[in-house]
Amino acid sequence: MKLVAIMPVRNEAWCLGLSARVALSWCDELICFMHGCSADDSGSIIDEVMDEYDGRVHVWVEHYPEWNEMAHRQKLLEVARERSATHISIVDADEILTGNMLPGAAGFATTMPRGHILQLPGYNLRGGIDRYHSSGIWGKRWFSVAFADDPRLHWGGDKFHAREPAGMPFREYRPISQGQGGILHLWGASERRLKAKHALYKITERLRWPDKPVHDIDNLYSMAIYGRPNVPGDNPQSWKFAEVPAAWWEPYAKWMQYLDIDAEPWQESECKRQVAHHGAAMFHGLDLFGVA
Repeated sequence: MKLVAIMPVRNEAWCLGLSARVALSWCDELICFMHGCSADDSGSIIDEVMDEYDGRVHVWVEHYPEWNEMAHRQKLLEVARERSATHISIVDADEILTGNMLPGAAGFATTMPRGHILQLPGYNLRGGIDRYHSSGIWGKRWFSVAFADDPRLHWGGDKFHAREPAGMPFREYRPISQGQGGILHLWGASERRLKAKHALYKITERLRWPDKPVHDIDNLYSMAIYGRPNVPGDNPQSWKFAEVPAAWWEPYAKWMQYLDIDAEPWQESECKRQVAHHGAAMFHGLDLFGVA
């Protein structure tokens, strides 16, 4: 059996040096799809990781500017198959396996019943790396993490985001409970990055699907900042948080130098560029959180 992690990357220098090394701590190999990584040092960082983990890191570089997540994930899957992967781990560049899970994660991924997908608790960090959402829409989440490959599986279609491949139904395999460990999602560790990222999501959807109602786009990507204002208890004033146990970060102390949550988000300049190019009227009705 061979467990291969697949990771799409676009200007993730702020965390890539950490997340790539963590992935290699529990997966046999790592394949990175480097898309348009021209705004930061992601390329040199992954080169360094490749040298450090000789023969275990493989890279596909794409310079075409448009982000097409389905095509990127499909390419990662195809390269993993070329590497004789039997099991695939889905790892985004801003995701870290909790350190207490290192001894067992690979075993969960490779021994679960076929037709299942490994799901681990996902902890959306907020305002730093030491606390996570424990209530509301961003609390008590589950992340699909790994599956046994099957020739029917693929990514495609007109979705903007899709973490799981299509082609066959999966049953959930959840070997641990909430609070026992899982995936640390760096998503909200920097509020500045969170706003810039979701502002760019709005801009991208508006440009890609101009007939889609502006209200729908705005509501979808505003939940990261405002929650669901019409749902009692699901807004920033009501959210509850829990502390990240020290043991979840402890094994990675030697690599924390590769995490810079205060680094300037590349999405900020991209938002400004798109608004300047297409005109503010194109994005009327979208709350861009003051980014552009």
